[in-house]
Amino acid sequence: MFDGLKCFMRRMVKRFSLLKIRSITALCLLLAFVFMTSGNVTKAERSSTNDQFMNIMPPGQDGVINTSEALMYKLFKKYPKHTNDQTQMYEKLSQDAPGITEDNLQSYFKGSTIESPQKIERTYTPTEGLTIRRDHFGVPHIAGDTRAATMFGVGYATAEDRLFLMDVLRHLGRAELSSFLGDSEANREMDLNQLKNAPYREEELQEQIDFLCEESEEGKQACEDLQSYTDGVNAYIKETRWKSKLLPVEYVGLFKIPKLWKKEDSVAIASFIGGVFGKGGGNEVASGVYLSQLKAKYGNTKGESIWEDFKFANDSEAPTTTLQAFPYNDHHNIDPASTALLDLENVEATMNQMNSSTLQIDGPYGPIPLRFPDAMSNAILVSGEHTKVGHPIAVFGPQTSYYSPQMLMEMAVDGPGIYARGVGFVGINFYVQMGHGKDYAWSATSSNADNVDQWIIKLCSPDGSKVDSNTNYYEYKGKCTKMDIFKHSQMEVQKTVYGPVVARGTVAGKPVAVATQRSTYGNELKSAIGFQKMNNPTFMEEGVSAFQTAVNSIDYTFNWFYVDDTHISYKHSGLLPIRNSRTNPDLPTWGTGEYDWTGTYLSSDQQPHETNPDRGYLISWNNKQAPAFRSNDANFSLGPVHRSDLLEKRIKQHLNAEKKLDRADVVNLTMDAATVDLKGQEVYPYVLEVLGDEPPVQDERLQKMRDYLAQWVANGGHRRDFSPLDGEYDDAVAVAIADEAFDRLLESVFPEMSKEMKFPQPFEDSPRFGVGSAFLKGGYAHLNKDLRQVLNQQVESPFHQTYCGKGNLQQCRLQLWNALQTTANQLTTKYGSSQVQDWKYDANQDDIKQTPLGLLEAPQLSWVNRPTFQQVVQIVEE
Repeated sequence: MFDGLKCFMRRMVKRFSLLKIRSITALCLLLAFVFMTSGNVTKAERSSTNDQFMNIMPPGQDGVINTSEALMYKLFKKYPKHTNDQTQMYEKLSQDAPGITEDNLQSYFKGSTIESPQKIERTYTPTEGLTIRRDHFGVPHIAGDTRAATMFGVGYATAEDRLFLMDVLRHLGRAELSSFLGDSEANREMDLNQLKNAPYREEELQEQIDFLCEESEEGKQACEDLQSYTDGVNAYIKETRWKSKLLPVEYVGLFKIPKLWKKEDSVAIASFIGGVFGKGGGNEVASGVYLSQLKAKYGNTKGESIWEDFKFANDSEAPTTTLQAFPYNDHHNIDPASTALLDLENVEATMNQMNSSTLQIDGPYGPIPLRFPDAMSNAILVSGEHTKVGHPIAVFGPQTSYYSPQMLMEMAVDGPGIYARGVGFVGINFYVQMGHGKDYAWSATSSNADNVDQWIIKLCSPDGSKVDSNTNYYEYKGKCTKMDIFKHSQMEVQKTVYGPVVARGTVAGKPVAVATQRSTYGNELKSAIGFQKMNNPTFMEEGVSAFQTAVNSIDYTFNWFYVDDTHISYKHSGLLPIRNSRTNPDLPTWGTGEYDWTGTYLSSDQQPHETNPDRGYLISWNNKQAPAFRSNDANFSLGPVHRSDLLEKRIKQHLNAEKKLDRADVVNLTMDAATVDLKGQEVYPYVLEVLGDEPPVQDERLQKMRDYLAQWVANGGHRRDFSPLDGEYDDAVAVAIADEAFDRLLESVFPEMSKEMKFPQPFEDSPRFGVGSAFLKGGYAHLNKDLRQVLNQQVESPFHQTYCGKGNLQQCRLQLWNALQTTANQLTTKYGSSQVQDWKYDANQDDIKQTPLGLLEAPQLSWVNRPTFQQVVQIVEE
């Protein structure tokens, strides 16, 4: 503890010396002031005032700590108030489920009111006509007499709780992080990654604001709201310059003061957030490389069949959110000449140019890893006919990884034309993006629908001479056209009509460039109109139809869910291009102008949607949206099983038993699913069936391994410390075996997926990555389908061939036992023992890391596959 304090103090002294404080006396006076004015941190009481809307979001509401709070934290490890008061509630639910009841729900979730809270900690008025009341969890309840005052309050409160994070994000969105946090290699790499996604000039950010203002009356209102929000942020920033207790300590570490906010800052943040959470696809080159490798090794026909098997572009067994078909990207007359596959001889260099390195920021107090799951968030909604009180239930929320503080911020807002409570991404949260109104609630899951493409650009020479691979000219519609070039502090940015150039390579020996086109590029703010509508109580009076209309205004790709006292509803959003029907949506296409997007987009009616489904529920965990809705080019996992099965099979069991549900029941089944390993539920049952009861040759160690796996599967395939609560997973040995064996099984059954073949996704999406979200992408569905084929079970959309044992069950059985033998040898080495019972998986490897985005580091959490911000909703008509 004191080593950390000494390090911190040395840094502080250094900063103060830079400020020309000539005597240590000044620092001593500061410390004396800290100790005299800092009170004890008390645990917040839990709300019991609201019965229809509840939520939770660790670690806590407050994300700004000043110098005195930082010193107290370093000295005594006492968290400042509301920086960590929701972590224990969040963690305790995992420990206590499935024993949750209606009577104790509010031990795990806080009440969520919009109006003035019953328990008020602080009331203040930053500007005329505005009142902000902080409740006993620190959540701001913002009430304005005018629209401008209300939005001013939203901006002011956001800066109060997230100012330093906002500053980081606005610099990251502009690819100027290194100029703010320091010119380190990691910060420069983050800037380069952002330039590949959204390389905007400053005037292009302003153009987006101008476009929004002129588009419609709603757009004009959004612009006015953004201006008022900006005014509120700046009012707080100005106060930090004369009230040192308001200044986040990170600025002291950087020897900086925050600059005033600009509306363009919010556009820059939107470009980053949308590029991470609101897109899908854009990996055609990697998909094409894998196809080329398969063709080179197995021949054109067989290689293409293998690629089609593993792609799962439109697998009829894939779990879907709606059972209604919504065809998209279903091309049947593909012109092979439209596809451009890069030369394998030098494709490694091209791939290295496109691939992002580990995302990490070098902050003022150490490295900050940015770990984002590929897709996230889940939702379960149950129709009123299946609930005890006859009204629908929803348990839903986004998984946006875990940070301290969170990138999301909670607020309650009450003003003219706006009445909502929930969360939004800081810096662009002038509206609630997921939350509830007076008598309805909504949330989202990542969809990753295909709104990004990679184009292969033919390079040319304007004078007809030999083409240089570094030329800035390209062929488009028969002309040799110069790229749009501008100098950024980090690099020279090159743009084509499709978008930024991200790499160079060759096709058939001729130099080409790779350019990325994203449908939302250049219009990052427009989606705000959809949130504006969902925040508007007058607009939302039409209920579910208003929700569906509001979602139509959101261009980013998400699955949206809605619940009121009668309805549950699903609507997909996204500006999804209608592609030229001669192209293959999963492979790179020639960007010569001949195969461009058609200029039209999927209409509202063509987007997947459903209200009050006959089956009585809606489920989403980033699974396939609808039958015939093709997976994006980067997704090779939407096959017969998906992590959404963890939720769906449990709700089906309840409904088939004709059991009426209350909120606690739905929370319990959600939490039961949250600790299950998808391999244990959907893969290892078939592995065990193929293996049989005994190994082919008597081997006590292999027999024990098989028996441990069988017991784990029978116990539900959980990764949890439940009974007894002793710091170890209940089935720790089986988890160790299952994890180690999985890659060996895939390598044995599918040599076509070997690392040398550059299969475009990892074998396993493990909890060990520390982000909570797990089991999204991997070889789970591939092994499930193939083993069912070798067992002669019913299989829809079968593979062109059976891979395990080449279809021979006995040969397949030997392959799997051999894979277990290899696993046994590896585990013996890993644990230093040949005794199977000694191979106990360390559950701490799975712990969720609440990554500090500043000085304060929140405690780690036991692994759980659960939304970061989670709502529990049941609306009973008064």
